[in-house]
Amino acid sequence: MGRTVIADDTLQDKLTALAKAGRFQIGLLIGQNTKERDIIVHLAPTPVPDEGDLSSEDEESIPDTKTDQGKSKYPESIPKIVDGIVAQHARQVVRMLPGGLDIIGVYVVTPQSDFTASVSQSKLRSVLGGVHKTASRILLDTSELKSEKVILHVCTQSFKILCKTQDVFPSEVSAQANADLKFQRGGIRWQQLSYSYNVNLNFWLPKEKSAHSLYKTILTLLKPWAKSVTESLILIDSELPDDDDALDSSAAEDKPSKKKGGGRGVMDIAPPKVFTAEVLDSCAPLPTTLASGVSESAGCVRLTGCLAGLAFVHSKATVGEGRSAVITDLVRSVVGRWEMHCDSLVEEPPSNIVGPIIHEPPRRVFLEGGGLPVSLCDYLFPGDTPADACQSAKELLGLRIRKEHVDESLETLADASDVMEYNKDADDSSAPLATHSHGREAVCSPVYILIGVAVALVGVGLSYITLQGSKAMT
Repeated sequence: MGRTVIADDTLQDKLTALAKAGRFQIGLLIGQNTKERDIIVHLAPTPVPDEGDLSSEDEESIPDTKTDQGKSKYPESIPKIVDGIVAQHARQVVRMLPGGLDIIGVYVVTPQSDFTASVSQSKLRSVLGGVHKTASRILLDTSELKSEKVILHVCTQSFKILCKTQDVFPSEVSAQANADLKFQRGGIRWQQLSYSYNVNLNFWLPKEKSAHSLYKTILTLLKPWAKSVTESLILIDSELPDDDDALDSSAAEDKPSKKKGGGRGVMDIAPPKVFTAEVLDSCAPLPTTLASGVSESAGCVRLTGCLAGLAFVHSKATVGEGRSAVITDLVRSVVGRWEMHCDSLVEEPPSNIVGPIIHEPPRRVFLEGGGLPVSLCDYLFPGDTPADACQSAKELLGLRIRKEHVDESLETLADASDVMEYNKDADDSSAPLATHSHGREAVCSPVYILIGVAVALVGVGLSYITLQGSKAMT
């Protein structure tokens, strides 16, 4: 007996419509893995990448898939899928998922002969492996994603929907297994955990030249913090229940009421039951350098602020599942912001300004609606508007979100005056450190590069990088 996969019956209508359209399509399955079953929440079609969206390696692997306008053509069959395109889509989508939701597999719309071909089966396993690796990387080894992925095949000839699973773990070479796909009217009920977290991290960068980029260096330094988060106490509504307890002791698989007038798939979406989570860090000190014995540093990265978080679990979830979803959300949020900030720095030319320069990484906003029973999220840089979040949802998730359904109130931009005042106090307290590199010229020019982290509720927070050395660590 294979896995059971649950989906709302509205997704069946969407898949059937795709089959009748007769065009090849591949996309990501967004949902939740549980011990008993897998739950599909949304289908996110992989978009056609624009010029410059691919790495040089991926560009070289598809020399014959360019149009005259310079855009890549959509693949016409499974063997023509470029792994990097789907992996890049997964990298962008996973940042938009709250805790508890993951990329649990892929769906393909193609004829039966294309799906069953041996070369297609090999390609699908390769694609799933890339998606799994991409989605796991952002978790910094704090949790292990389920390696058994779901594959939905929608036949453009018979219009049938076939569900299979495949283990993509590197040591496993397994064939696809049949899964029991059930379309459930109205889907399932969800439970929401909301939290805020005060992050205050200080990382000293070693003076010795590193073979790693600043991005990879900080990720290495973030791992001890991420591990400590997994050891934190997480209160649920100010209480500390056992992990095996039901998150909602009164939970039951309530069936949403049908609206008057009837009609298949026309249901009232029941709002999730909301719980408040509190993350209590352990008091264990974190290592602040790459290796022991480093006495001099080339710079400092400070991450400080109050972050807003959200996680969703199914109606029968345990307290342990809820806590795991909160941890996943927190780690993904911090690492995702760092990735996006580093991507933005690559696009900026070197500055000749001497003195503090403030950089503001993106702040988190939450997206509601789009016909989904759960909320998603996005990150907006200064100058971005809710309309930009709606555009991202349309391009990456295939969702139409209205601007009024973008909640940008939970995190606000850092106040520049507070950032500068904090920096002044930090300089006064770290004067001996500055003498280690006195007189050295940095390629990046400024002695301090400040990174203001988006701040929730109190609206005060910052993160800054102090770069000193003969070469910028970028």
